[in-house]
Amino acid sequence: MKKIMKIIVVIIIILVILGILFYTIDKRAVQNQKSPIFCVKIRTMLDGGTAEYLGLGYKIIIFHKLEGIENYYDGIHIGSWFMTYNSALNNRK
Repeated sequence: MKKIMKIIVVIIIILVILGILFYTIDKRAVQNQKSPIFCVKIRTMLDGGTAEYLGLGYKIIIFHKLEGIENYYDGIHIGSWFMTYNSALNNRK
């Protein structure tokens, strides 16, 4: 039983370390106007091309919102899996 617990703890530690590493690399990539490397594109919105990516414990939304000049928004939001399109859009800087 103790051997199984050690294996589970080691696997969890490895996943956390990989999550932090992947997050750091993807954050740097999107800040340099490149696509994230360790994320999967889960959808593209019909608002001008906003893309939503899902990574290991995080979500990236790259906005290209083109609905009129006053509603134009082109930004990047990185957060947890629970971040939604509307919450990220409402919290723009």
